[in-house]
Amino acid sequence: MSFDFVNPFMLVGLAGVALPVLSHLLSKKKYDTVDWGAMQFLELSRNAQRKLRLEEILLMLMRMALIALLAFAFARPWLSGSLLAGLGSKQNRDVVIILDGSYSMGWEGKATTPHAAGIQWAHEFLEELQSGDTVSLLDARDNVRPVIERPTLDFSKVREALTELPSPSGTSDLTEAIIKAVHLLNSADNLSREIVIITDRQALGWSPTEQNLWARIDNLLQQPAIKPRLWAIDVSGSTTDRKVNFTVDQLQLSRELSVKDFPIRFKTKISASGTETTVTRKIFFEVDEQRLTEKTLLVQIPPDGEATVEFEHKFDSLGSHLVSVVLEADPLPGDNRSDAAISVTAALPVLLVDGQPNFDPTASETFFTRMALSAPSNFTPWISATVLPADQLQPADFQVPEVVILANVARLSAEVTAALSQFVASGGGVLVAPGDAVDAEFYNSQLFADNTGWLPASFQAIQSSEQNDLGRTQIVSDSLELPWLTRFRRENKGNLTNARFSKWWKLEPAVATAEIPVDEENPSETEEIEPHDLPPATSVARFDTSDPFLILRSFDRGNVAVMAVPLDADWGNMPSKPDYVAYLHEIIFNLAQGKAQRNLNAGEPVSFPVPPELNPDDYLFKGPDETEFEAEVVGDDSEISIRLSDTTLPGIYRFEQKNPAEHNPQLAQIFVVNFDRTESDLTTLTDSDQLLLTQNDRLKFIDTAEDAEQEMLADESKSEIWHLFMLLILAILVFEVVMTRRLVQGGHAVNDDDDDEFPTDHTDNDSPSTENQTRAAAQPQEPAMN
Repeated sequence: MSFDFVNPFMLVGLAGVALPVLSHLLSKKKYDTVDWGAMQFLELSRNAQRKLRLEEILLMLMRMALIALLAFAFARPWLSGSLLAGLGSKQNRDVVIILDGSYSMGWEGKATTPHAAGIQWAHEFLEELQSGDTVSLLDARDNVRPVIERPTLDFSKVREALTELPSPSGTSDLTEAIIKAVHLLNSADNLSREIVIITDRQALGWSPTEQNLWARIDNLLQQPAIKPRLWAIDVSGSTTDRKVNFTVDQLQLSRELSVKDFPIRFKTKISASGTETTVTRKIFFEVDEQRLTEKTLLVQIPPDGEATVEFEHKFDSLGSHLVSVVLEADPLPGDNRSDAAISVTAALPVLLVDGQPNFDPTASETFFTRMALSAPSNFTPWISATVLPADQLQPADFQVPEVVILANVARLSAEVTAALSQFVASGGGVLVAPGDAVDAEFYNSQLFADNTGWLPASFQAIQSSEQNDLGRTQIVSDSLELPWLTRFRRENKGNLTNARFSKWWKLEPAVATAEIPVDEENPSETEEIEPHDLPPATSVARFDTSDPFLILRSFDRGNVAVMAVPLDADWGNMPSKPDYVAYLHEIIFNLAQGKAQRNLNAGEPVSFPVPPELNPDDYLFKGPDETEFEAEVVGDDSEISIRLSDTTLPGIYRFEQKNPAEHNPQLAQIFVVNFDRTESDLTTLTDSDQLLLTQNDRLKFIDTAEDAEQEMLADESKSEIWHLFMLLILAILVFEVVMTRRLVQGGHAVNDDDDDEFPTDHTDNDSPSTENQTRAAAQPQEPAMN
């Protein structure tokens, strides 16, 4: 037998028990006593006074009990035990169903996938619930999706939501789903509270070794007055046989923004698990869901190993495109493909800001860069370059270009600096190529700004090859690890690393804002200079002196790169290398992709600018399984952007016109929300893992529906007993009325007894008013009700 309260905080009302006592004490007012002759006939006897005093105290105790019982009733006390179970008492339940939505639940090795079996189990479970039970539904994926967040009594609503659940995708975090479920049950009303986790017993989602995480869950479970019970339902139907699975990893792109006929490289890994011999698998390459048979590969994968595959493709049409690398089918389809979105545009507008203009064009800072990007003989350039002297630069010049290159620019005016910062924040790209004219103090104080500005590195000092023993300095081939830089490595016959440099700027990369030490003497000042949550800068290429050659960093929606050398031939012979043209194109296209990032992770919002003439009401987003989302409009009349915040479902999202008859492929936009491939690890919970999870009666695993009915739905009864307290309150109220009436009538009886004890001769001369006054004086005053 156990006893507790649903709302224990209501017991604070017990403090009101003191009110009748206070009322009784306050009513005991003292008066001056004046003796006069007739008083002897009005005084009560000692027995009568004692009797009245006892009745007053009894009445006060009843009122105190009345307040106490009300407080107990509002606290909703409950009992549980075999006695109530034997009497047939049954209490309603609040249930939160957590359905594992990860792609391991899509295993097709059986007649029914675990996900379909889980949905069917949930339908059958709803049949066992009774009227008055409430149900919530959570979809556990990379992010926990509340399908039905507010507990509902309408089971048909739950059934409809189960039927409309998307196909399994991404990974699952069951611990986060449990925490979410506990918070939902904190506002529940019923005595029985259940969290039912329907999963395939895969170890990954449970994190059994994360004891700190489970200690947090234990603490949450103990906080409510009624502890929720956790049940894990295994719907995998699996055996102990090791599962064989093949996985294609997330695609690595050389760029996601390109132009027509410009090659893009795609690289990924194919992994095998559960294999004991080398296996050959077919790998397909698809563009806009059309399989290119000429690019089909046969790949040999070693036992429990991996193999790397690469593709290259040129797009011959403008617009948004979908690229997919697909494995031949196996029992787990969720990891058999990897997608990427590519945007193909016309010539990319780039602004070259010349810091050292010259009447001789060949002597200017931007001569080699302009010729490499937009040579006069090239009538269809991939990049449309415009040159502007630094002293003529105005804020309005940043409205058209996608990328701005500062070529040995000494400094900028305050207005231009502010406009350039806004250009970067809104998604523009900037490449800083410094030379001997650069004012390091300006760049460090205004653009780097103690690690909080958009410049990814600070300028330290100019170095020269005479300061080391290596002769003329070169770029280290092994440092070129980014997908768009690997083509310039020596093993790939790249010649960028053959360039030699006599001078370069020593750069100090920025760190993440979270790593900035706080000034203990002035912590408030340190916080004021951190307006952005900035990631650290990355050195993606270095010299053989270990100094950085190229440093990258993202700032808000934009991307910024700073080189250690200028783009002309003053400090080296890089412009003379054939890879110089390709290097400029690669870095510019990578810097330009900030305005509309098309390949995201689950939970990251989709955001991209649209022309003012586009009517967002005519468009919508279509996500995985044909889910539809209304487009969110942000910005003002000068710059309108479309945003989609709900990207919890991994997969392909398309922004297209609502009316299919008006569909224009040139206006449609494609985005891909990627997911973690660790879900491909199909290792199940071991006995030791299960022991860790079930310790202290925290969780119980159930394998069959019969076990669920016996253990979950046939538990010992719990019953609220507040209605018994209400009956006691009614009884006390009735008794109080009787007591009050007794006190009122008691005055007459006492007076009569006094008349018998002190007889008087009632003559005609006795005044009726005197008799009435005598009775009134003997009648006690009714205590005030509180």
